[in-house]
Amino acid sequence: MDVKDTLKSIELFNGLTEEQFEMMLPNAEVVSVPKDQNLFAVGQEASDIYVLLEGKLSIQVKLSSRPETVGIVVLQNRGQLVGWSGLMGSSHYTAAGMCLEASKLLRVNGKALMEVLESNPCTGFLVMREISKVISNRIRNLQSVVLKTI
Repeated sequence: MDVKDTLKSIELFNGLTEEQFEMMLPNAEVVSVPKDQNLFAVGQEASDIYVLLEGKLSIQVKLSSRPETVGIVVLQNRGQLVGWSGLMGSSHYTAAGMCLEASKLLRVNGKALMEVLESNPCTGFLVMREISKVISNRIRNLQSVVLKTI
């Protein structure tokens, strides 16, 4: 499957027009990441978002109350969003993404995606609504992890 077909197969991007997919193509690629490798680290410059295509990864945070990092969520379903800080205008990732098994992901430049979404506010709203659901879920997971450490 080529990058365009991959983009079109991701539920998050439902509603994008053919022209918008074409705008994203130069800024999207499928990447392979080996097991036990970080996709991104806390504090690393956040310029890309990722969509899981195959594999399994853990989103991890460092709590001041524990010496080790703590996993807040394990992602293993095709289409799950990873690294949304790259889209939100954040300058750095706020969590780490560690591949628990060899994984394939769609990497999209966050700035380029935001330009596509801004070009059609109706579509942009739909995509951002889905992203806000992801963020809300991750915050709930983080809250649960933090409460367990108290």
